[in-house]
Amino acid sequence: MTDTNTTFETPPGPLVGADWLEANLDHGRVRVLDVRGRHPSSPLAHAKRVEYSESHIPGATFVDWEKDFVDVTDPVPYQIASLEAFATRAGELGINQDDLIVTYDDYYGIFAARVAWAFRFYGAEARVLDGGWRTWFEDRRPTDAAVPERPATTFIAKVRTPLRRSLADVERARASGATLVDARPRHLFLGETGVAGTGHIPGAVSLPYQELVDGATGLFASPAAIVRLLRDAGVDPARPPRELIASCGTGVSATVALIALELAGVHGAGVYDGSFSEWSADPSRPIAYGGAG
Repeated sequence: MTDTNTTFETPPGPLVGADWLEANLDHGRVRVLDVRGRHPSSPLAHAKRVEYSESHIPGATFVDWEKDFVDVTDPVPYQIASLEAFATRAGELGINQDDLIVTYDDYYGIFAARVAWAFRFYGAEARVLDGGWRTWFEDRRPTDAAVPERPATTFIAKVRTPLRRSLADVERARASGATLVDARPRHLFLGETGVAGTGHIPGAVSLPYQELVDGATGLFASPAAIVRLLRDAGVDPARPPRELIASCGTGVSATVALIALELAGVHGAGVYDGSFSEWSADPSRPIAYGGAG
């Protein structure tokens, strides 16, 4: 393992390439997290612990996206854990705030992006592996079945408030001209009156996560392609709205949209963590249907 004091250049941007990661796997500051999982609608286990035990990127630590770094007591699904709980869990996994966290999954990057966003929210440097497990495996890069032993450490968390938006934050932002970018599948965004979980927050635009990441390769769309998708959604990247806040169903795939905005050179103000699940839970809040927000 490379000493943690050796020269180390953190890769820019929200993503890291497989070439860079393979070359830096042994660096003492790099912590790779395997966040492979399944969509909540799957009847199978949502966290792919068995798959991890069979094969993973060397040195990677397994993270259960539904439980680790999540407040399981919150009535809104998958909300980020409190500062204290987050720091405790990160420390248990042998991660401190000076490490560079690299996450990966095998499902459109949504779980890897969510965990990377959570670490960023609490003050650490985090990147998502572009291409995830699928491209890494198909490129025949090194894999391992050994579970790394990481001594527990202390993670000192510092909240980066703007990265996470509450319901109250979103209501204030919308009143000031902010636009929500909704990363849910397009059919859920369009919705149907009376069908639970469908429709969208009025004024939101649709930017589905499945169009931002190639499901076959796990690679993010090119910046030019993302710019085209934004324009099609009604957002001019050259003259974006006052604020662009990413949302989805439960704040998970919204983190993919936040990465996509950054890749396109557009500032994303943060993620509405409660997203449509929280918004739609109160029948007094308006819901729009169809293509017009």
